Amino acid sequence: MSVNPKVALPTAEPRSEPPLRYSLRRAWLITAALTLFMVVNWGDKAALGLTARALEADLGLTPAQYGLLASSFFLLFGIGTVLGGVLVNRIKTRWMLLAMALVWAVVQFPVLGAASFSVLVASRVVLGFAEGPAFPVALHAVMKWFPDEKRDIPGAIVVAASGVGLVVAAPVISFIQVTWGWRWCFGAMGIAGLMWIVLWLCIGREGPFDNETSQPKAPVRPGTEFRHDPEVAEPRVPYRRVFFAPTWLCFALAGFACYFVTGLSTTWLPDYLDSIRGISTIATGNLVAGMAAFGALAMFGQGAISRHLIARGVSTRWSRAGVAGVAVIVSGVALVGFPFIGGPLQGVLMLPAFSLYTASYAASSAAVAQISPVAQRGAVFGVLFAVFGAAGVVAPFVTGRLVQAAHGSASGYNIVFLISAALLIVAGLCVLLFADPERDARHLARSRSSHEFP
Repeated sequence: MSVNPKVALPTAEPRSEPPLRYSLRRAWLITAALTLFMVVNWGDKAALGLTARALEADLGLTPAQYGLLASSFFLLFGIGTVLGGVLVNRIKTRWMLLAMALVWAVVQFPVLGAASFSVLVASRVVLGFAEGPAFPVALHAVMKWFPDEKRDIPGAIVVAASGVGLVVAAPVISFIQVTWGWRWCFGAMGIAGLMWIVLWLCIGREGPFDNETSQPKAPVRPGTEFRHDPEVAEPRVPYRRVFFAPTWLCFALAGFACYFVTGLSTTWLPDYLDSIRGISTIATGNLVAGMAAFGALAMFGQGAISRHLIARGVSTRWSRAGVAGVAVIVSGVALVGFPFIGGPLQGVLMLPAFSLYTASYAASSAAVAQISPVAQRGAVFGVLFAVFGAAGVVAPFVTGRLVQAAHGSASGYNIVFLISAALLIVAGLCVLLFADPERDARHLARSRSSHEFP
């Protein structure tokens, strides 16, 4: 008996679990959990800077040694960021986030038990490696729950959680330090990490907008409308085309400049306020919290403004890049005057100088997501935030050297503040003049083919 080759034989379809029903309620619940994730992340970063004076006195560290300790956090930060960005394209974000949070929690406890310079360095190196992918993985996870035209606000909320983390952590850590000693500040952050793990095990889910298509892979509730691209998998593009796109380059430069200031503010600004301005530990914590709250408003405000402008038909060159570029420039100008003005006016300048530029973090995530093929977005984010992290290695170390060379006087800090201001102004101008996500998205779309690129 012969078989007609033109007749297709029935084949068994692979069995799979039914997808979860998509709902905006679930999407916002995941957004809230990822916001808490970033709060813990930035609380971990802030712990060292807020305990700097007590830590240096207890362990007998010089400013240069403390600068090296602060920089050690970022030693493997970039490697972790790139590796996490690549892995998140292959591993579910649910498990990536869980593993990262577990490492964050565990590495805090040795500091609580046997603090020394070497233990602190080892702890900060491992912590930096595990926290490096936090931004790209969290952003990738939240963007799986929203289509492109609705990503600005949830993305801004997750990014703004860095400011919220400092708002919560700064006064709490200052209180813990005064009450139980600086070592318990690290122990408290370890406990916070374990608590988030329990929460994520209960509610963590993978988003319905998967890596291979812009369409939701799960049913959408009736009445919910999204604008989508055609229901086809996005072709990949060579990574070099994405990384040499003006939008990516400008936001990478801006991110380096902004993270230079972030690294400076989280590690040395509390010490400056204490040793140079004579502000108490509790008052310093409150000032840092206020500055962080302003930064969180800046990031959320960027998302809200951008979404409003996009809804009114304004191109993302101005609604995303334009808003971010202006914010970075204003921060740079405020930072020029910050070290030379005393009294209440210095406190007023501190807010835009050390906070307003954070609007670029939210804008960069949305702009880079706009030009990146979805299947490659995790890796693109990873490299972008690795560039940011490189500034975190440089800023604390350079500041420590300059402060020690100036014998702890204000002149060492002033030089670093002016360097930071120059970086912000130049980077902000580049974003304002050259970044154009819509243009670069079109150029990259034309370069795509049906072939897969590494």
